[in-house]
Amino acid sequence: MAISDIHLCELEPTAGLWMRYRQAPYSPDGEIAAMLDALRGEIRKGAGGLNGLNAPRDELTLVLNGDIFDLDAPRVLDNESVVHDLPRTAEHAVPAMEAILRDHPVFVAAVGRVVADGHTVVFVAGNHDIQLTLPEVRDAVKRRLVEAALHALSARDGAPPASAAPALRAALAARVLFRAWFHRTHDGVIVEHGNQYDSYCCYRYPMAPFGRKPGEIQPTMGSLVSRLLVSRMGYFNPHVDSSFMLSGLGYLAHWARYYLFTGRSLVLAFAVGALRTMIELVRRRDPCRRALRRADLGAAARETGAPFPAVVKHARLFARPAEDCLGRVARELWLDRLGLVLVGLVAALACLCWMPAGLAPAVLLAPTLLVAYERAIPKPTLDAVWQGVNQAARRVARAHRAKAVVFGHTHNPEGSWEGGVFFGNTGSWSAAFEDIACTKPVFEARPLVWLRSEEGAGPEAPLSGGLVMWKDERFQPWRADARPSVPRKAEIAKRPRPALRPQATAALRS
Repeated sequence: MAISDIHLCELEPTAGLWMRYRQAPYSPDGEIAAMLDALRGEIRKGAGGLNGLNAPRDELTLVLNGDIFDLDAPRVLDNESVVHDLPRTAEHAVPAMEAILRDHPVFVAAVGRVVADGHTVVFVAGNHDIQLTLPEVRDAVKRRLVEAALHALSARDGAPPASAAPALRAALAARVLFRAWFHRTHDGVIVEHGNQYDSYCCYRYPMAPFGRKPGEIQPTMGSLVSRLLVSRMGYFNPHVDSSFMLSGLGYLAHWARYYLFTGRSLVLAFAVGALRTMIELVRRRDPCRRALRRADLGAAARETGAPFPAVVKHARLFARPAEDCLGRVARELWLDRLGLVLVGLVAALACLCWMPAGLAPAVLLAPTLLVAYERAIPKPTLDAVWQGVNQAARRVARAHRAKAVVFGHTHNPEGSWEGGVFFGNTGSWSAAFEDIACTKPVFEARPLVWLRSEEGAGPEAPLSGGLVMWKDERFQPWRADARPSVPRKAEIAKRPRPALRPQATAALRS
């Protein structure tokens, strides 16, 4: 079973509209815990209700498929959220991860109960929690989950004898796995976050995503925008693309509503963040090195058990990092249009100096250039990026001859069987709301991918299951009209709500 994109971060200590999506009442912890407890119950039903770490049972692998944590979000220091661009090293990542785990004990306890039941939990690194590639961060997460599992076992069975404690800890720790790039199951399922097919969020070397500085993770456009721009605009919800990817008039209306009568500056935050993002991408640019790439592919084959030739084919599908596409970055950050306007203004001033009578043409020069540029070079849409990610899943399946490929990253749930191969996207469990006050959840239902194979089944054995939704505190078959997208408000008002359906897991068991 796989879910993704929860974006757990340190909780916002204030209670106003600023960063409300990060405040405790809007965290998805309780919803996730209820789902995981229900999932454990369904697995017990499939195994005759047996309990215990080593008891015979259906085996569950819970894959937390990237962006479970958001280490690009502001830190909370002295009871105040502090935006930052700290180096992405173990020195800074471990305290941040420990703070996130402290702020989300309900989530930690729920995952610990899964481990205590004898199941396996796999963390796949995403673009917002790429620090899960660092051994020190992995150790911090594993340590907390083992403690949570021990607490669950003690509450259920009593404290273990002191002599058995080390062996029990080792058994529990062995159930918590990490994958830097993708997870491959013995029955032919590939689970990957999907950011490697998005230029804004991909890494040249996903197994060791470092740049020229040893031990420091290379910045991507996505991480820089999150830290330097979006985190400084607390009236945007970064989990809802439509809240911050606005038109010029949209930004003006947002500024008038939320910033006009405050001491915060939307324009300054955007301008400084955009310029710093571009400067950092240029300054930290690190061209591809073939020896590092080959070592990275070898590390992926060893960590996942995938054949090296398949890993090589897989890596050929990566998008080009944004640092290699600086024109596209300038387009996304509006720096190209700003430069064009400045060129137009300079040209207009030159015209006025040389031809004082040509006032009207000079005034119209800058807007004319801008309109012509927009028509000649249209900006790529976010939907096109997401479609590219989904198309990559088909090619990944061919590279590995997989029976299923599951991505996350796009926050848009997908699930389809094509020629006997399942292609899915785990959507999002983040604190996504249509409004700044967080009163209208974007998600009518929470998505998860649940695939099932028989015990001891070989590579040729078929899978069953697919995309499932958690709604009304139970599992249900996914319906297209429950898709957690972010359309226009008029469309949201017209969208029908899904009717109640029988338990999806009953169909899976049959």
